[in-house]
Amino acid sequence: MPHAEPFSPDDLYCVYCHAPAAGPCAACGALCCGDCVELIMGLIARRAVCRTCLAQGYRPAGARVLLRIGAPVLAVLALLLLLAYALR
Repeated sequence: MPHAEPFSPDDLYCVYCHAPAAGPCAACGALCCGDCVELIMGLIARRAVCRTCLAQGYRPAGARVLLRIGAPVLAVLALLLLLAYALR
């Protein structure tokens, strides 16, 4: 099946299925309807990202921040738990 390519709309219609658009994609800015987007959680709020951007591996900036902060914190907590278990 061929890949869906967006087109340049002349009105506020979804670039993928031509339904009335609900708003822009958080990644590429293409106008999309509610059926052509997936809601993903950012750092503070949910973001609507089109399925094409999701297939290309889009990840919101908030998720990157959480991974950079959360991974070291979890590693330190695991190390502290192992140390506490070893000292018993």
